[in-house]
Amino acid sequence: MEKIRSANAWQNWVGALAIFLAGFGVSGQENLVPAPRTEAEIQKMMSITEDLHILPPGVRPEMLEHLLEIGEVVVYFDHSLKVPWMSAAGILVDAPVDQVFAVLTDYTHYPSFVPMTEAAEVQKIANNLVRVDFHLNVQMSFLHYRLDYGVYHHWQPPYRSDWSHAWGEFGINTGFAELVPASSGKRTMFFYSVYSEPRSKFLKSLYAREPSLEMMTSLSTATVFVRAIKAEAEKRSAAAGCKAAGAGKPRHIFDVLAEDPGGMKKMLEQGNLLVLEDGPTVYVVSGGLVDAPIAQAYAVISDFEKQPEFVPGVKKAKHLAATQAGDTFQWELEFDLAFFRYLQTPLWTYNYSAPELITWDILRPCCGRVQGFWKLLPLGDQTLIFNGSSADIRSMGFIPRYALDKEPTLEHAALASQALLVVNAMKQRIAQKFGRQTSLPKE
Repeated sequence: MEKIRSANAWQNWVGALAIFLAGFGVSGQENLVPAPRTEAEIQKMMSITEDLHILPPGVRPEMLEHLLEIGEVVVYFDHSLKVPWMSAAGILVDAPVDQVFAVLTDYTHYPSFVPMTEAAEVQKIANNLVRVDFHLNVQMSFLHYRLDYGVYHHWQPPYRSDWSHAWGEFGINTGFAELVPASSGKRTMFFYSVYSEPRSKFLKSLYAREPSLEMMTSLSTATVFVRAIKAEAEKRSAAAGCKAAGAGKPRHIFDVLAEDPGGMKKMLEQGNLLVLEDGPTVYVVSGGLVDAPIAQAYAVISDFEKQPEFVPGVKKAKHLAATQAGDTFQWELEFDLAFFRYLQTPLWTYNYSAPELITWDILRPCCGRVQGFWKLLPLGDQTLIFNGSSADIRSMGFIPRYALDKEPTLEHAALASQALLVVNAMKQRIAQKFGRQTSLPKE
């Protein structure tokens, strides 16, 4: 049973869409284009991302490839950064690395395959160092903007490009693209990150009122971009006569998560990890590392009636009955997904396989049942925790249906943002309960 609370839903949706567009440069812009900086100045600006890598040293790329065969992957960096956080969205491209890099750096042809791009001008500064001035024409429903801004790109062909703010309405505007060859050599794991801080008071006020929108902006922008690069790279590869490598049947998510616990730990030491499987509906698996043995982590996760104390959006969790089918709980959930707010009072039946697994069924109005889970993997006195879940946003009313019809990647961004909140809340609770602080994410 669901109830949409939408007194201000339309205004919230306008704000959410404006924030999404800000990821491409929307603002009360500064159109004064400065002279190019020196190479030394630009390299210093690039230092924000120079130490960030999708795969930490010693992690086998095959594990990441297997995750990408299930769905798009988001690496959410929140440790040891020069910015508050940074997220990188990744996708598996059926084309070799050099072809994908050629598409990534073909800025002047972006208007033919990157949404909303009207023109792009490239000015060479030094070898593998360019400034790109983008001109966007955004027309989405009732919103119409002309956007102009510039970024510096430092190439490390064919595996990486770092970029940083050149001009436009940003305090910080930075990111990187990284390309990792897949095992066959015929496919590419392509990741794109973005982090920006606008100068616009309007956008800052929206971020302050709806903090999750900042994350949603980054995720939506990155998802749109990696999909555009994938489509164009695969199109050009096929036109050149390259036979698609194709993919076999994806492995079960539990098998992939457990195939290299040490490597997974290294990835989670950077922050959180998400896998987004296309729907309907989008299914999100989010993971984190906690500094507690598996039994202690399991005790916190399985104590559902305590979750209203620390999990955002959980108002109440009441145990109703224990039967052969499992434990039934009545939940009262209230979530704010930026462009709408909704209340759910679901009945979920849980089954336990302590201390490694909790499963439950979610009934989706659109398309039947899907299983949710908490999966725990022990690593000595630490534990890898993973949560799998989905939500049928489209069934929650006209406004969310309209929003997702106009921009489907907002579903990925909304569900991923909520999944990160849940996993981080659990990480913090476990750390607080057992007095170990080293894996706490940044606020």
